[in-house]
Order: sequence, then C-alpha cells, then structure tokens
Amino acid sequence: MRKTELYAQKQGVAITCRSYTEYKEMFMLHKKDFRSDIVLDVGAGASSFTASLTKTGHEAIAVDPLYNLSNEEMYELGRKEMKTASEKLSEKIHLFNWDYYHTLDDHDEMRNRSFQQFMEQYRQDNTKEKYIPGTLPNLPFYDNTFSFVVCNHFLFLYQEQFDFSFHIEAIKELVRVTKKGGSILIYPLVDFKDERYPHLDKLISLLQKESADAELCETDFRFLPSASHFLKVTVR
Repeated sequence: MRKTELYAQKQGVAITCRSYTEYKEMFMLHKKDFRSDIVLDVGAGASSFTASLTKTGHEAIAVDPLYNLSNEEMYELGRKEMKTASEKLSEKIHLFNWDYYHTLDDHDEMRNRSFQQFMEQYRQDNTKEKYIPGTLPNLPFYDNTFSFVVCNHFLFLYQEQFDFSFHIEAIKELVRVTKKGGSILIYPLVDFKDERYPHLDKLISLLQKESADAELCETDFRFLPSASHFLKVTVR
C-alpha cells in the first residue's frame, strides 16, 4: 500500500507516544497478563509499549498505518505531532484531570521519553518486523494469532470520524486475530468531548451473540475525567 493511501486512512487521527507505564495504568496490567504468546498493540503509533515489552523478554508486535515511514519521516512526524498536541492541551488544560500527569510539562516529558524509546527500536533494522503497517478493520495477521491485544486512544475516542459499522467491524477483526481464551483491551470509552460512546451497549450485545464475551472494567487511570473504564473482550 502506498504512503498516500496510509495517510488518508490515518487522517484526523493523532499519532500517540504513550509509555509502557501509561498502558499499565490505563489497562490495570499485571505481569501475569503477558503469557508466552505474542502481544499485539493496535494503532500503536510512536508509543513505547512494544519496545518496553521486548526489552523484558516478551514477544510483542505493534501495528499502525504509519509504519511504512522511514526513520527520518517517523521522527519528524512524531516531533511535530507532540508539539501540536501540547499546544492543544495548553489551550484546554482545565478540561482534563491532572492527577496522573500533574503538569503539562510532566506530561510532555513523559511523551518525549516514550517517543525516544520507540525511535531507538524503530531505527533498528532487526526489529522492523515488530512494526507492521496496517489498519483496522483489515489487519495483516492470520486468525487466532495473539493471546493479548490492546488498543488505546483510537476507536471510541474518534466516534465522530468513524460510524458504528466501522467500530463493530474493527472489533470483530480484533476478535479474529485473537486466540480463544485471549483478551482484547480497549480504552477509552469516551470521545474528546468526554462523552461515553452511545452505542457501546449495542456493540457489547452483538459481540456476545457471536464468539466473545465483553465487560466494562474500572481503571484508576484518569485524564479525560469520564474515562473511568476500559472494555475487556474475551474470545470464546
């Protein structure tokens, strides 16, 4: 797929540079969650979750439409988007819960460290197979490949850009690539206006009629004030 096509699919979706610690907090993760099978981070952007897992001996893969970018292109895009995100946050700082990050400067520093860790691994030729170009709802993986899948700050956060049909097809695709008994974790369940996804109950009902169980799990992580839960989907 050409870069222009990938950018078109990514339009309106900000690149994320979140750290392993943020993933751990938002999904309430524990070491027992990472079994010997491969972990998948969907829409991972420039986050360091995969790099951190790899350093601790776990098998992990990240997928994102932007992973066909060169090292230089990815670095330039990441730096630009972090700057833009910081500027936007500074204009609406009162709308967020700062208990976790404390200050905008602390928030930006965490993003920068995470981005640098990501780039360190992304630049290595022998780890490029860990960063696979791809986008929902058509992931480039075989059925029943992963035992643990995470997707953060995509899907429901962009409910104005993507309709219900996209969301249900995207989650069905996550189910397809997940092994029976495996887990899919999705956060947040609100949009940029801090409003809960209005079709969440319908989506859960449809999933439960097919091959998965779904439940809302509380998280201690807060930034968007109403983002108090993540969705856990368990494949049957």
